[in-house]
Amino acid sequence: MGYWNQISYLKETMQSRFIVTMTYKTSTFFFVAFLLCVSSAAQEKVISQRDYRYLVNRIDGIYIPKDIDEAIDSLDVIISPEDKRYITDSLSLKDFGARCHFSLGLWIRNNWGLWGGSRLQRYFLDKKVTHPDDMSGEILKAYYKKKIQGLDYVTEDDIEASTPTLINYKVTKNPLKRFWARLKYNTSKEVREAKRKIKEEGYAKDKTVYFQYPFGCSTAEEQIWFDTRNYDRLPKGKITDIDYSWKRIKVKLIDTISPYGIIIFDGNIKEDEVFDVKRDFDNSIVNSPNRFYMQKGDELWFDINSGFWSTMKQLEKNKMEER
Repeated sequence: MGYWNQISYLKETMQSRFIVTMTYKTSTFFFVAFLLCVSSAAQEKVISQRDYRYLVNRIDGIYIPKDIDEAIDSLDVIISPEDKRYITDSLSLKDFGARCHFSLGLWIRNNWGLWGGSRLQRYFLDKKVTHPDDMSGEILKAYYKKKIQGLDYVTEDDIEASTPTLINYKVTKNPLKRFWARLKYNTSKEVREAKRKIKEEGYAKDKTVYFQYPFGCSTAEEQIWFDTRNYDRLPKGKITDIDYSWKRIKVKLIDTISPYGIIIFDGNIKEDEVFDVKRDFDNSIVNSPNRFYMQKGDELWFDINSGFWSTMKQLEKNKMEER
């Protein structure tokens, strides 16, 4: 091949490679752009749904406080006078917050839309409180200061912002920034470790979990089956979703022997009695205003560490330890 022919051949080869490379890069660019557009559209839809939840004063029939002052007044109705006396006499602010986190705090996060969006969630987001755990914690702290200690509660001064973390992507308004922040968080070491631990405990989507009656049983029959560790008769739930970032499971109640459902909060139960409730069924009032039930077919989020639900793997482990 002559000199000029070699130059011509190399030129044509380089042009071909350049075209192929540019075509690949262009295709990749448009593919990524397409994904971003789809993600943006999806995010906009979610944001639109949340905007609706941010406006309404009731979600699923439950009144949603508009700010921390209304939240305090609402809790004052839920918590019984007897429980208030116990809190006043026995619990410090720190103890009250710690003991209520997986009981009353869990109820607040589920029913006042602190997970899924509500006007109360929006109120806290505007004050840079980004995690539902922190939101419920601020409400409990405010309640204790105002109703137990009798102090004035200055919201602007006393509400503490959440510690900035990668998980703040959940409240990022810009769809593109939210997409990339979510991708970064979901591939982080923290989430990978959380997934590993959650799977080790036997939690997985569509798996069956068993209720552990932290606020006691609603019928004597339930109490008998629970005391004898008859797992076949325990209320069963199905895991419909898992949030690894916030370590929680969404459970749908699929079976219970009680006609009333399962008790997920009871304001008449003192905090030190949770998971050790001795109820007098002959004199117990089923429709107590301070007692909340989860009915068959209902779906709610639960913190994995709250102890409300156990996997069969955990039950078998506990049974071995009791021997």
